[in-house]
Amino acid sequence: MTAPAPGSRPPAPRLKVFRWRAVGPLLVLLVIGVVLWWIFADSIARHESEQVGTQILGAKVEIQKLHLDLRHGKVMVYGLTVASPHEALRNLLQADELVADVDVLPLTEKKLIINRIAANGLRFGTRRETDGRVAAKSAGGDGIAGRVMAETREWAQQFKVPVLQLATGKISIDSLDPRRLSTLPAAEALGARADSSRKAWQASFEGLQLGPTIDSANATLEKLRHARATDIAALNEGRQAITRLKRASDRVTALERTVKTGVAGLQTGLAGLDSAKRRDYAFARSLLKLPTLDAPSVGAALFAPGTIKPFERVLYYAQLARRYMPPGLLPRAATGTKRVRRAGEDVRFPEERALPAFLLRSAELSFFLHPNSEQPQRYAGHLTGLTSDPALYGRPTSLGATGPQLAAGAMLNHVREIPVDTAGATLGGIRLPAFDVPGVPLRLDPGSGTTQLGFNLNGDTIHARFAIRSSNVTWARDSGFANSRLGELIWSAISRISDLNVEARISGALHNPDFAVRSNLDQAIATRLRAVLGAQVAAAEQQVRARVDALVSQQVAAARAQVTQVESRAQAQVAQQRARLDELQKQLEQRLREMTGGIRLP
Repeated sequence: MTAPAPGSRPPAPRLKVFRWRAVGPLLVLLVIGVVLWWIFADSIARHESEQVGTQILGAKVEIQKLHLDLRHGKVMVYGLTVASPHEALRNLLQADELVADVDVLPLTEKKLIINRIAANGLRFGTRRETDGRVAAKSAGGDGIAGRVMAETREWAQQFKVPVLQLATGKISIDSLDPRRLSTLPAAEALGARADSSRKAWQASFEGLQLGPTIDSANATLEKLRHARATDIAALNEGRQAITRLKRASDRVTALERTVKTGVAGLQTGLAGLDSAKRRDYAFARSLLKLPTLDAPSVGAALFAPGTIKPFERVLYYAQLARRYMPPGLLPRAATGTKRVRRAGEDVRFPEERALPAFLLRSAELSFFLHPNSEQPQRYAGHLTGLTSDPALYGRPTSLGATGPQLAAGAMLNHVREIPVDTAGATLGGIRLPAFDVPGVPLRLDPGSGTTQLGFNLNGDTIHARFAIRSSNVTWARDSGFANSRLGELIWSAISRISDLNVEARISGALHNPDFAVRSNLDQAIATRLRAVLGAQVAAAEQQVRARVDALVSQQVAAARAQVTQVESRAQAQVAQQRARLDELQKQLEQRLREMTGGIRLP
């Protein structure tokens, strides 16, 4: 080895930019990751989209093909199928193609911002071979959709729909159990209340202690009768006696107000007895299974079950929107990752002036409502402002659709603390599904007609309307229906009616709204039934009322007599004590005027 020359510098060490032994494996892993992404990204995105969509909607979401083109900010979806969460073998919608323009940068923050979606070939209400419901099968279980489904089902079940009875019969002692009547316990409770009031008022009368005051006033009056006008002490004693009488009168007045309030309560109890008796009449009448002859009840029995379903379904979607699009900057819970232990929910707290976790700025929809007809009609729609954080976006979500005989629109305003959801649609020229009439073996086929739906949910107040109109109605009945006399009457009343107008309305507080149904068939059926069966039904109802009266009249009469006695005694005691006090006060004041000659002394 040659030594360096004296005075020369050693060579500088060679600078290495890359340490290939470390960077090489990283590059290999990066290449493998890119290749795997290029191969499996579409499959992973399709699987995740199906899973998330199914979880959100409560029904199976299926995608034939999904392609990610992040370089150009596009996502293409082909063969989208969304099952109905309410019907077993029915799809909510199908789409041939969806093309989305995605903002790529927010994806780095795990936020999905879609600027525009174009949806082509949408079809609604198509049939499917398997049951796609998820929330309906697990209602009340895990997941937001399952809980919302359970809540809306419970909401729909609160409406008690009368059944159009066709059987007749006679009531007997065995069939009418007195223990099932509400009048008897009401009469017993009222009697106990009257007795309690009597004891309380008697104790109050004794607590007034008017005897000493009255005796002292009598003694003072007797002394004044023998006193002179110059007896100042007697005059002062007279004035003091009058003051004590006034105070006693005030106590009697307070007790009188208490008695009046109690008497009003007992009178309300007597009115409650009448209401209880009317309920017992209705209960006993139901045992006869007589046909209902009033038109509103006929309409509710015929069409209420079918008209409740549209309200239930719209409310389901509205409540889902409120769960996934909560108003204001509220934390929201989502179903957490499934684990064997300690599984729960993920809670996200939104921040002001931040991007929403999800935002669809605009969507253009093209769809068919009669895809299987010879001349399918094309419709167009638009959707704007669909977001998971309405308060951050600052504008409501709107939806609209137009086309031949179609006008529809909806707005979800969840920007402020109180959410307001409105929707309305009118659809004509569509074939309405046939359905069985509840309570009678009849089947109604409305044919082609027009449906209307109006919906407004402001906070917890609901106003909704659903209407069906058709001029091509056909009726069908089974063989057993022809052997029933009432069946023949109803058939003769409605078989020739070809027009159908049904309207249902819901209004009031969401937890307990008012529900009403009317149709053009109500009066026709009710009039026919009253003409033939009116006398028979009236006679049967009279027998029912007589039987109920025989079971409850003794207890009701005893309760009324007890209430009357308590009221009369209390009022008489008040009047008697007040009269004694007023008379003594009058005599004392008269004697004082006589002694002073009408002059008011200090």
